Amino acid sequence: MVNTFETGGSERQFTVLAQNLAPPQFQTHLGCISRRGSLAHHFPNAPEFPLGGSLYGWQSLRTRLNLARHLRQHQVQVAHAFDFYTNLTLIPAARFARVPVVIGSHRQLGDLLTPAQFRAQAAAFRWSDAVVCNSQAAADRLIAAGLPPSKIAVIGNALPAEVFSAAPAALSKRPGALRVGMVARMNHRYKNQSGFLRIAARIHQRMPNVEFVLVGDGPLRQELEQEAASLGLGASAIFLGDRQDMPAVLASLDVAVNTSDSESLSNVILEAMAAGLPVVAYEVGGNSELLSPQRGTLIPAGNEAAFADALQKLLADSALRQHLGGNARRFAQENFSLDHVRQRYAELYAALLEKKHPSRVPHPSAYFAEGWEPTPKPQPKRSSAKRLRVCIVAPSLRYVGGQSAQADLLLRRWQNDPDIDISFLAVDPPLPRVLAWAERIPGLRTILREPIYFARLRQGLKEADIAHIFSAAYWSFLLAPAPASYFARMKPRGAKTLINYHSGEARDHLQRFRSAKFVLSRVDKIVVPSGYLVEVFREFGLSASAVPNIVDLLQFRYRERAPLRPHLVCTRGFSRYYSVDVVVRAFAEVKKQYPEAKLDLVGNGPLESEVRKLVVDLNLTGVNFAGVASRQEIGKYYDQADIFINASWLDNMPLSVIEAFAAGTPVVTTSPECMPYLVEHERTGLLSRVGDEKALASNVIRLLRDPALAASLAQNAHEESRKYTWEAVREQWLNTYRGLA
Repeated sequence: MVNTFETGGSERQFTVLAQNLAPPQFQTHLGCISRRGSLAHHFPNAPEFPLGGSLYGWQSLRTRLNLARHLRQHQVQVAHAFDFYTNLTLIPAARFARVPVVIGSHRQLGDLLTPAQFRAQAAAFRWSDAVVCNSQAAADRLIAAGLPPSKIAVIGNALPAEVFSAAPAALSKRPGALRVGMVARMNHRYKNQSGFLRIAARIHQRMPNVEFVLVGDGPLRQELEQEAASLGLGASAIFLGDRQDMPAVLASLDVAVNTSDSESLSNVILEAMAAGLPVVAYEVGGNSELLSPQRGTLIPAGNEAAFADALQKLLADSALRQHLGGNARRFAQENFSLDHVRQRYAELYAALLEKKHPSRVPHPSAYFAEGWEPTPKPQPKRSSAKRLRVCIVAPSLRYVGGQSAQADLLLRRWQNDPDIDISFLAVDPPLPRVLAWAERIPGLRTILREPIYFARLRQGLKEADIAHIFSAAYWSFLLAPAPASYFARMKPRGAKTLINYHSGEARDHLQRFRSAKFVLSRVDKIVVPSGYLVEVFREFGLSASAVPNIVDLLQFRYRERAPLRPHLVCTRGFSRYYSVDVVVRAFAEVKKQYPEAKLDLVGNGPLESEVRKLVVDLNLTGVNFAGVASRQEIGKYYDQADIFINASWLDNMPLSVIEAFAAGTPVVTTSPECMPYLVEHERTGLLSRVGDEKALASNVIRLLRDPALAASLAQNAHEESRKYTWEAVREQWLNTYRGLA
């Protein structure tokens, strides 16, 4: 639901998403408070729910009752309010209608609301299940106002494909002329077109061949035209009014500017970046999440002289304009494409619904049986080779962990692939309803589950050409991978067996369990995610190949940390291998230098109570125990933090480090034997001695004192994360399967 169909940023985002959240995943119902505005023709059947001029009058109360009735009639499962007035209208109506999932939106900083409006909206947000912010700056305002961080999802604005397409220029160029453009509605003074005109006047005196284009309309237009004339801009100031052909308008410009005094996440800046334009803007709100010295210029708010100097420098250097514009375009494609944002919304809706009705609402990850894919992807060209039948045997997402997350990614990526016919068999099948009580008793549930697992192996591997078996160490190896490899070989034609071994405990496992080497020596292929494990297996006379873990970049929003804050995150479980206690002790050292520092601990495990006691004993503030985060939620923890910290003493190829790479969260980690295979010291992260909290803290403080180093590490690491995308890994798995077959 949206307020109106004017041409503002929120309305345009509403339009893009409403037109693209389509069947089969969604049956979308739309609503508005007033069907006015030039975008209304896209939605002629969207019902109106007018407030009658007051949020608290009789008409608004009757409207909320009518809206609640409408939601019940259409059996709406997710009610999503898109802006201020719909937050105060739809959220209470949806709660009254008992809609399972209710979501609000905060698409501005809140500084344009009155204190009473801000309080009213905050009260409505407390009734919601989640609030979508389009920038971290907007999210921080809500957190500062007391909204729990766990309730906030940061999802950027979506850019449809056409904004990345080359368009013919709407305005013909004069020989030797350059154009600077600003796009903004002329209905609020905070948009600050007056400031742009004053900057334009400074440039005009130095560079008379520059033209200044203002796109937008509204009640302030006549006043702005008069101001342009009084500043002596004359024909150099071009007022285009409202335009529906923005790609063509942007193609007419050489530089885009934004002089607004308040922004959350500017559509105008994003569209200019998508068009390959360098941007100069004031450093307000979420602008710093979009622009950096590598792809634009940020100026301290209100400094018109510095703004004019930066703009003049860009206008005088075509190579710099091309360099910044190219970087800006790539950044926009990676982080704000329609496919990327649409999937973020799809996963948010699915995750919230699953929390409310886990037994009744289908979820994309539930046993991986539905083959759900939020965004249709172009399929690889079909080869002439036989379509191989591969059965993945792995833990399900009922228990969040590295193996289950990797299995989930593989299964979703292989769905509908022209080369692979994929199926899934869970090593942790649910117990029958009559035995469901035993799920809470670890040893007993394993005993009861094993015969069910064996029966499913016998049936599920009948048609498979290849059994792709995920494996950990010790007893779990004997309980899950070993039987799977046995049943695969026992079928009439015999499936090829592939053990995908993921444990950093491989050396100790092979030394202590003779049965492990016996089983592994009889499988057809051993695949590990790192060169480190290849070397470990070689020590025991076993040949293994490395295929890296996959990271789903759509889960993570890459952003540069400027300024770099002492906000740390650790996404490791509370087990002895990951030494979260060392993380806490290192954080205590950081707090001595930065008292405002924060630490998010995301995970759980057997040592959590000990870590909590340590936090109390050290009298630490700012430590947030966030609990386990689902695949849909994990990205926000990397996004809201500025440094990733890890203190493991035993590891393999930690997915958490790769996730931090993808999110642009600079990595500070200890250096167990495996880590140099993943993190290159002073290029993609900083390595510290194992178990040394002072060395770990010293590296964190080093980054905080040298933000340029942090930015360089994050950028290099983000490039490194591309090695772990599906596009990079698919051929390696396909060649592995074909080699077996």
